[in-house]
Amino acid sequence: MSTITIPVTEAKQRFTEIVKGTERYFDRYLVTKNGKEAAIVMSIEEYEGLLETLDVLSNRIEVRAIREGVRQARRGETVLLSEYRGGKRGTRARRGRK
Repeated sequence: MSTITIPVTEAKQRFTEIVKGTERYFDRYLVTKNGKEAAIVMSIEEYEGLLETLDVLSNRIEVRAIREGVRQARRGETVLLSEYRGGKRGTRARRGRK
């Protein structure tokens, strides 16, 4: 994944190649017009991921939940995925760091 700066005239000529680069390699293209930054071309997956991240970070409740989860993980308060899937959601296993 890299960001490639390209003038708008070149972007027009290479647009199909640019789209393939965003899809295959998650390249980002910074398109300039008259030497100034004008647009970004990126994959739809990356764009949707950015929108989802903005949505989560704009919600105070979700941000608090993420912070609490990080604190719990740092304290070693974790649950094995197999335990979670087995219905032992109410128990928290305290696991020390190795």
